[in-house]
Amino acid sequence: MEEILTVDLFGETYNFKTDADTSQASAIVGSIVNEVARAGEGMKGPLTENRKFIQLLVATLNIAKELAEVKKNHAELQEKLTQKSATLIEKLGGCQP
Repeated sequence: MEEILTVDLFGETYNFKTDADTSQASAIVGSIVNEVARAGEGMKGPLTENRKFIQLLVATLNIAKELAEVKKNHAELQEKLTQKSATLIEKLGGCQP
């Protein structure tokens, strides 16, 4: 079912259609809004269009960095599980149907 997702950034409201679960979509929007706010904490001066862009860019880079770390950790975990599984199969005498 298609839902309308509302995002409030810089005093402006944006609406998007989404097929995602409403609670999951709301949590994602909350994370993005929080990251944008965090990115702007150290910035001083008026909220110009340029500053909005920089703030969004910093937030995007922070989210991309976090995603890259999660992917790296996932790959490392997957490799460990593969190794452990191979060791267990070897100890059990191999896989036999």
